[in-house]
Amino acid sequence: MLNLKRERWLSGRIRPFFSRLRTRLLLSYFVIILLCIALVGAVSFYISYQTMAERVESASLQIIRQIENNMDNDFHSKRNILLAPYYTQEYIDGINAYREMSEENKFLFRQELGNLFLKSFNITPIRDFIRFQIYYSGGELMGASDDFKPESAAQVRNSEWYLRTVMKDGEVFFSGEVGDSAPGAAKQTAYSSSILIRDFSNPDRFIVVRVEYAADLFSSIGQNDGLSPHSSILILDENNKLVYASADSSQYESDTALLSRMNDDTGKFWYKKNDKDDLLVSYTRSAYSDWKAVLVMPRSDITGPLNRIKTTVIATAIIAFVVTFLISLLFGRSITRPILNVYKTVNRIKRGDFSIRLEVGRNDEIGRIASNFNAMQDELQHLIETKYMNQIKLQEVELAMLYSQINPHFLYNTLDSIRAMSDYYKVNDIGEMAQALADMFRYNTKTGDEIVTLQEELVQIDAYMKIQGIRFEDKIAYELDIEEDAYRFPLLKMTLQPLVENAVFHGIERKRGKGTIRICAAAAGERLRLTVSDDGVGISEKRLGELRTRLGHPLHQEPFTASAAEGGIGIGNVYARYAIRYGAHFEFSIESRKGTGTTITLLFPEA
Repeated sequence: MLNLKRERWLSGRIRPFFSRLRTRLLLSYFVIILLCIALVGAVSFYISYQTMAERVESASLQIIRQIENNMDNDFHSKRNILLAPYYTQEYIDGINAYREMSEENKFLFRQELGNLFLKSFNITPIRDFIRFQIYYSGGELMGASDDFKPESAAQVRNSEWYLRTVMKDGEVFFSGEVGDSAPGAAKQTAYSSSILIRDFSNPDRFIVVRVEYAADLFSSIGQNDGLSPHSSILILDENNKLVYASADSSQYESDTALLSRMNDDTGKFWYKKNDKDDLLVSYTRSAYSDWKAVLVMPRSDITGPLNRIKTTVIATAIIAFVVTFLISLLFGRSITRPILNVYKTVNRIKRGDFSIRLEVGRNDEIGRIASNFNAMQDELQHLIETKYMNQIKLQEVELAMLYSQINPHFLYNTLDSIRAMSDYYKVNDIGEMAQALADMFRYNTKTGDEIVTLQEELVQIDAYMKIQGIRFEDKIAYELDIEEDAYRFPLLKMTLQPLVENAVFHGIERKRGKGTIRICAAAAGERLRLTVSDDGVGISEKRLGELRTRLGHPLHQEPFTASAAEGGIGIGNVYARYAIRYGAHFEFSIESRKGTGTTITLLFPEA
């Protein structure tokens, strides 16, 4: 009985809690956010891991190819030193005649031959050079660079390196099996190179030059290749026997499973030794020496940066989860207060934001209020867009025209004074320009009806073009093609001047040479077609598209930017005034091509 009461009490507490909209929203957001963050984090880490692994594998092959190239270049330079006897014929002749020489002559020839190689190795210093020996065809030692005592002639003649060198018949043989170094030697021999030198017409008489080197070459070629801290470089001979290891060589010498897998000319594979870290092994075979350069890189060196990425992803996920959880909590709380939402919406409308709408997702009284409220908003916005906003736009246009007339009476009175002074001093151009400018300002500032005739507009354009003609001398030509009946056609004041001014400053002024502005007017049924064209520099396709797009916007959505500070009322002002007055009965078009000119056409009924 007690347990039943406790269950009912818990049920009475928990059920109302989970029935709240705020709680259900919070739990939904919690689950969705957790799944999204976990999915994004896992995918990001997987892609990062795969991308980095591919890049490291590709980079390892590039590094090992560069190491192999450096090794080949060094081997080539060492081969060229061994070819020194071929540069002087007397050494080849001495090799051919060595058996028949007297002991004294043999001694002198051996001494000359040894001095030749000593000079060669001294002229081109090689840091890892240890010693060289010169053997005659029977294995007899002819000379050496130090006191190292080799094997007997028979042992030399039957040794692996000697037989392989003879088989190469003039090509260099590189060997990693060098035997023990001399006692007390400063450097340990890492590898040797040997070559057979003979007269090509006498194959039985030859010498074999053998040079031993330390591991300085291999320890230096990988230092500047950006290797990871625990990576190792291995050099294998043609039999896949270890010649050099940048790390402890003992861990690779006995690992036949690793060395036996490198049978191709180039490749890469993952290798795991015992319970140690996985190793990325990249290798390539030298076509010159038939040796292999191998790069061994532990997986931990590759995935080390990924651990930082994983930590960053987890930390970012936790922060994002906390932030989004708090935002969801606040957002869910606001949804549970629909009346407050309506209040906030009304306030936004009061401040002028008529685009706001209430979400209708409920079937109760609040939902019906929201639905009716949205319908009222649609009707109100339609009325504002079709009537009041156009009236406001018209007032802005007219106000901009007034701003462009800064103290006009003082200005044209001053221009009259300038005209009088120019007559007195007989400077006709100044007088004509001042008179034309004064006539323009009188026309612009005269009060009365906003409607004028095309004849009156053309008189003002004559004054304007007189000023520009004096300013640009004979650069601009001005032509009219007006039908007789068109002169009396009514227009809005200041229709032509902005269009002609645009043609002058944006078309003709930027053009090299002379240009022509042409105004045409002709009846088109019951309407008038008015065209202002120029043969100036034209408008680029991008700029023309921007102009057409802007003129195609609804007037109440297009911010009015023309002002006196911008130099005039512009094409946009002309379009706005006619579009407001005539609506769909007015047509306005701009045609232009870069380098050929611009044509602006207006088609409208009587005002």
